[in-house]
Amino acid sequence: MNRIIIIFLVIFTSCSDKKEFEKPIRISPPIIEFDKGRIPKIALKEYYFHENDSSKLNLQKITKFYSVNQIASESHLLTSSSTEKGRKIFYDYKDSLLVQKRTVNEKKDSTKVVYSYNNRNQLIKREYFTFKKRLRPEIIEKQRESTDCIISETDYEENRSWDKISEIDFSYDSIDRKTQYYAPNLHWDNQNKYKWFYDEKGNIKIKESWNHNELIWTENYSYENNEYSFTRNWNNEDTQKEFKFFVYKNKFGQKIKEVTMKNDSIQQSKKTYEYYKNGMIKRKVVYGESDKRLTTYIYKK
Repeated sequence: MNRIIIIFLVIFTSCSDKKEFEKPIRISPPIIEFDKGRIPKIALKEYYFHENDSSKLNLQKITKFYSVNQIASESHLLTSSSTEKGRKIFYDYKDSLLVQKRTVNEKKDSTKVVYSYNNRNQLIKREYFTFKKRLRPEIIEKQRESTDCIISETDYEENRSWDKISEIDFSYDSIDRKTQYYAPNLHWDNQNKYKWFYDEKGNIKIKESWNHNELIWTENYSYENNEYSFTRNWNNEDTQKEFKFFVYKNKFGQKIKEVTMKNDSIQQSKKTYEYYKNGMIKRKVVYGESDKRLTTYIYKK
């Protein structure tokens, strides 16, 4: 028994062995010029309640806008499936183009997203940076050698640092339709490339997800009036083959309903949307199986 205890102590403390490693080269975000001093004109408060109990209305987010179509900031007041208490997001523009998005949370960790455009104002590059305490290089090396490491606070560097975590390039065809999203060098997961193909009317006909040159899944789209649907087929897998996804729009092109069907007859999920006259979201309702209401979101000016 004593031998077993000693062995585990050696394994679990090995991650804290301090050894000199070369400090990694990290990439900080560039300094971005943007239009400062602008004042938001619209504030939208996002509330939610579960199932049918509207008496328990929870204010989870306040979003401010410079105009109907130009978001200025978000303040998260609660932690939920789509929010994190204390998180603040700021959107920076230059000549009406979004050039930077900045995020900070309660722990003072930050992210920056930098947007670059061509002379046709098309987005051609999106770069992601994070500012946080990172695992020391020797700890990362130990993790590669063993899966039994227990990470503690002392395994992190003393100070936060910036580093780039993704760089995505965008491509377009001769009539300005987006055809590819590709992060060949840095990305947060293995789905680092997307491709779009269009029909003669300009609608998306096929969308593909890739890991470099390995196809992951294919979406096939069909259209009828203000409705379109698609199926997603995973390469060499049976995943989601029984599902079909429907999206409905109103005469203004706004999404008013999303439905996921299983085997063409069973509703797996549904979302409905309502809008103010100026086009801003007013209400969203999320349903589960058998049309059971799960969560209602209300947006108040």
